[in-house]
Amino acid sequence: MKVEQKAEKNPCVISLTVKADAEEIKGEARKVLNTFIREAQIPGFRKGKVPVELIRKNFEKELQQETQGACFRAFYPKAVEESKLKVLALEGVTEMKLNEADGMEFTALVEVRPEYKLPKYKGLAIEQKEAKVEEAAVEEQLESMRKMFAKYEDGKEGEAVGDGDFVQFDYKGTLDGQPLSEIVPDQKAICEATGFWAQVEEGRFLPEILEALKGMKAGEEKKDVTVKFPKDAAPEPLKGKKVSYELKVSMFRKRSLPDDAGLAEAAKVESVEKLRADIRERLEKQATEAEINRRRDQAIELLLKKVDFDVPPSLVQRQAEMYLGQLAQQMQYAGVTNEYIEQNREKILKDAGERAEKQVRLSYILLDIADAEKIEVDEKDENKKDQARAEKTLDFILEQAKK
Repeated sequence: MKVEQKAEKNPCVISLTVKADAEEIKGEARKVLNTFIREAQIPGFRKGKVPVELIRKNFEKELQQETQGACFRAFYPKAVEESKLKVLALEGVTEMKLNEADGMEFTALVEVRPEYKLPKYKGLAIEQKEAKVEEAAVEEQLESMRKMFAKYEDGKEGEAVGDGDFVQFDYKGTLDGQPLSEIVPDQKAICEATGFWAQVEEGRFLPEILEALKGMKAGEEKKDVTVKFPKDAAPEPLKGKKVSYELKVSMFRKRSLPDDAGLAEAAKVESVEKLRADIRERLEKQATEAEINRRRDQAIELLLKKVDFDVPPSLVQRQAEMYLGQLAQQMQYAGVTNEYIEQNREKILKDAGERAEKQVRLSYILLDIADAEKIEVDEKDENKKDQARAEKTLDFILEQAKK
């Protein structure tokens, strides 16, 4: 048997051409023929008693196919062993030729493990930052909880709209005197409405209108409230344009925030000081986790910069498909339109491919470091085991980083 190997465009893909002469394939061909002799059924002959000549004549195609398969199963593993390649997968077989007089030849396309030199992974220069929590962040969370437990009552006569209140109002927009309903009839939400409810909070409606509502009383009207639409995120006729709105407040519900004692009672804690301490503890934990993740990301970036090598395309494809599946779910939850996906299809696919290639390369690096450092984990599931070893290896790299 002779084995020739040739690297394809990707060094992780190898063509193995295997040739065996007639004498070498004789045994496999005889085994297949003997099976047909035992099992073949032809009218006029008992099973197992059909002459060989008739079997060769009546089952020529089947004999050829079975003999090819038997020879491949016999010689392919030997070819892999002789080539000393670290084969990950058999991608396909081409140019299978066989006849008992001349022998057999086939070419197998295989994916192999990448060959590269491990980069230096000890003593990486990873920036160390303190995971701090500012008092302002704690107070912001505390105020968010106050808003969560707020109570609302109908605004009394003489009271005006304030931050956080729910307001029912009418509005109508015009551009250069022309109603928006005529300019962008398919954008009803920004054209006009009657009895519309909105909370006076950032992000709940057009910011200029929310700001204009503050200080207004039930039954009060405002004209010429100017809203400037952005150039990059607005219906085409309104991009960069200033639109004039008329407002009329029908009624509103006044927000009442709990005091410290009320907040503690609503949150079911002994005091607002205890609540503040709990918030700080949670934020500090989040900050610590975020800092660890930042260091991990930096370590990953440094490792990938230190060494570059090709990886098996099938692994990249599987990883990319996984990313695309996750992305599709995220886009669905976010309400991303099919039109946006179609317009950005090429970029989405390219980004997924690049991200997948980096992830596969990183997996090889981390698992090879794990082998070098004899890092093991107690996990029976092989997929989870590799992930756990990679995570543990990243922790090891961070421990070995420059202080």
